[in-house]
Amino acid sequence: MNPPRRLLSIALLVAAAALLVLAARFTPAIAPAVGSGSPTALVPSPFSFVLTPALLAAGSVLLTAGVAALVGAELSARGAFAAPAVGVLAAFVFGVSLTDPAVLTAGTELIVVALDGHTGAVVAGTVVGATVAPVVRAAITGDTVALLAAAGLLLAAVATASAAALPLVTGGIGGVAAVAVLLIVDDTWRP
Repeated sequence: MNPPRRLLSIALLVAAAALLVLAARFTPAIAPAVGSGSPTALVPSPFSFVLTPALLAAGSVLLTAGVAALVGAELSARGAFAAPAVGVLAAFVFGVSLTDPAVLTAGTELIVVALDGHTGAVVAGTVVGATVAPVVRAAITGDTVALLAAAGLLLAAVATASAAALPLVTGGIGGVAAVAVLLIVDDTWRP
């Protein structure tokens, strides 16, 4: 791997880590209600509903591109689908305190609360933003199957949280911003 590519991968990974750490700070969380034992949603900041999808989408796109650059590979359209998967995983892990025994014993009620509330809207917004990467890569490489799959994923994310337009828009903005940065700094992303 040539030195500029190695520096690029390190810069992308550092930027992704910074964005994901910020996202962890703002992600709406699920915690057990005091005394009742059933989970409830906690929103740590009024900006969490707006900032978190953008931060998670941008961080997951940059992380995926950084890993591809680190191993010296060009990110394929199908490989770019790792970005939405990373974003969803991060949104769920940040939004559910897996170290809290009361949360772990809540069972299916935890999943219902997580996906119905703010965390579900954040996940959908993250998917919308992170799916920009496979759409762009599929358009650049001419991978029609990946483009159709990415379009289906976008439509599914919008359909699941259509009432929460703000996280969908901000997640999309975060994904577009991350892809714009990659189009500028990474030669492999240019058509």
